Amino acid sequence: MNKISTTARPTIASASNTIKISNKYQLILLNLKKQLKNYSEDNISIDFQGFPIGDEGIKIIKKYLEENPTIYFLEFLNTKLKDKDAQDLISILENITTITALSLENSIINDTGFTIISEFLKNNTTLEILNLSENGINDDIALLIAEVLKTNSTLRELYLSVNSISDKGAAAISEALKINSLLIKLDISRNDINTDGIKSIAANLKHNPTLKALYLCNNPIGDDGVIDIAETLKVNTTLSELDLGGTQISTKGINHLAMALGKNKALNALDLTQNNINIDGFIALYKELKNNTNLTKLDLSVNGIDLNMLYIEDYLDSDDDIEANEEPNEKLHEKQNDFFTVYSDIRKICRRNSEKELLLANALPVLKVVAPEIPTHIANLLTTHLLITEDDAVTLRKLADLV
Repeated sequence: MNKISTTARPTIASASNTIKISNKYQLILLNLKKQLKNYSEDNISIDFQGFPIGDEGIKIIKKYLEENPTIYFLEFLNTKLKDKDAQDLISILENITTITALSLENSIINDTGFTIISEFLKNNTTLEILNLSENGINDDIALLIAEVLKTNSTLRELYLSVNSISDKGAAAISEALKINSLLIKLDISRNDINTDGIKSIAANLKHNPTLKALYLCNNPIGDDGVIDIAETLKVNTTLSELDLGGTQISTKGINHLAMALGKNKALNALDLTQNNINIDGFIALYKELKNNTNLTKLDLSVNGIDLNMLYIEDYLDSDDDIEANEEPNEKLHEKQNDFFTVYSDIRKICRRNSEKELLLANALPVLKVVAPEIPTHIANLLTTHLLITEDDAVTLRKLADLV
């Protein structure tokens, strides 16, 4: 089953050829040119292990990129990016326009470096993906990033996880989302965003028509913050993936979220792992999801009573029928088994929705045939209420034959 992982949060690329260079800086410079010559793919990932790039390192990288114009993804890991390094890096990006994805994860960038980078990004027209995770970004830097989002015309994915953004910075970024109409993925997980910050995000998300994926995991937003998110989900028509893992949600918050899911028509994937949702919250979700035809992935693992709940996904993935799992009742007492029973029913709803998505995709060619002879609102009704059985597809085919 495909699901939103709680241990592997989204990254902009999985570089298969990460350069492993000696921890002595002089050997980094000696080996960098040799290592780069071995690349034949369209991405480069360089691990500087906490050392600065330096003038010589910049020259080597610049020369390599000039000689290999097909590179689109450039990743610096664990780099001590000094002010001059940041300026030199920008000069490379200004002259080599094939780079569309840039990662500066854990690059120890200071405020001056961020100022240089943000000024470049305001008018940049090539970068589509930017990863600034694990850089100690505070609210002042978040304000600079917000200004970038208001003017940048190409950025589609932005990763800001594992930083120090609090309510003020989150509010500034969310205000920019009212103006920005390009960003489709935003990761601000593992920061310090609390109730006030999430209230601003939820309010401004109502006015954003493009954001499809939002990762908020491991921010202490609590039930009040989740209630604000729930109100947004009732009206939002674009967000398809939402991560609320480890956000301190209890049954109070989940009841509001469940009611929102009963009305939401866009969300496909939802992560609620590592919260404090009890059996009543599971049941509330099940009751509302019976009316939801869009959610295909819902992860509720690591909720419940004890560590046996940690592997609920593994139990349920091992067989469609949880009663066929090896001795589940011997591992769980009656109350815990209720979690498995309800969660199994929730997963059945998600599978039903997945099957419906597939059937709808298969039926679309039929609808295209039918559409010219049938009023638009009738064709839309057929699409909206298409059931999950093959009989429905057969019915549509017969209808097309009659036209």
